[in-house]
Amino acid sequence: MTAWTKTRSEVGGFTQEEHSVPSPGPGEVLIRTKSTSVCGTDIHIWKWDAWSRENVPLGTVTGHETSGHVVALGEGVDSHAVGDFIAVECHLACWACPRCDEGNAHVCENGSIFGVHSHGAFAPYFVVPATNARHVPAGVDPNHACIQDPLGNAIHTLTGGPVDGATVAVHGLGPIGLFAVNAAKAMGASMVVAVDWDNTYRMDLAKDLGADLVLGKDDDVVACILAATEGRGVDNSCEFSGAASALSNA
Repeated sequence: MTAWTKTRSEVGGFTQEEHSVPSPGPGEVLIRTKSTSVCGTDIHIWKWDAWSRENVPLGTVTGHETSGHVVALGEGVDSHAVGDFIAVECHLACWACPRCDEGNAHVCENGSIFGVHSHGAFAPYFVVPATNARHVPAGVDPNHACIQDPLGNAIHTLTGGPVDGATVAVHGLGPIGLFAVNAAKAMGASMVVAVDWDNTYRMDLAKDLGADLVLGKDDDVVACILAATEGRGVDNSCEFSGAASALSNA
């Protein structure tokens, strides 16, 4: 099979290479790829920044936000059947460390990322642990199913605090922050405040997705939120950018 492969230590540095169709090992499933999206992480790998150089082995097939159908089962897999439609949760956990034991496998002490540290889904077929192949209801568009992983990041962050009937602030309007704006409204938030720096396109998208108040670099974020909430502030403040100013405001 032909797969998009990081082959050279430089910006870009991808070629279409021939690989054997993988066979599922014990506890794994073989997936025929249906749709794979481009994540911000894939852009980092394309730019070949310091993080990528440290984490992505040359020869890796990248791509980790994906959906597809099960075509073969590894030994011991009884949770799936051939033909199942799935989306991938990309954090590969050891299931034996303290973080996994406490239910936080996404920050596994020995974890890795599918499509970053090991072969991923910019290919016709891939293998993944059955525990990472999450069933998707029939009728979901594969192009929507493939972004269940980043949507899950938004939901995980939102549900760290109250949402239904709450005032929720979303700091950082990248794709996951925008997911959070829309999800917060769908989950019953009484007010959603969306905060970015100067990306007017994304700030306008936030309005379209249900944000009640959108703030940017020219606003005193804390003062504006206090004014909009009659001095109460927010019930749930979610940070999605990693920027120092956003962390401070959150």
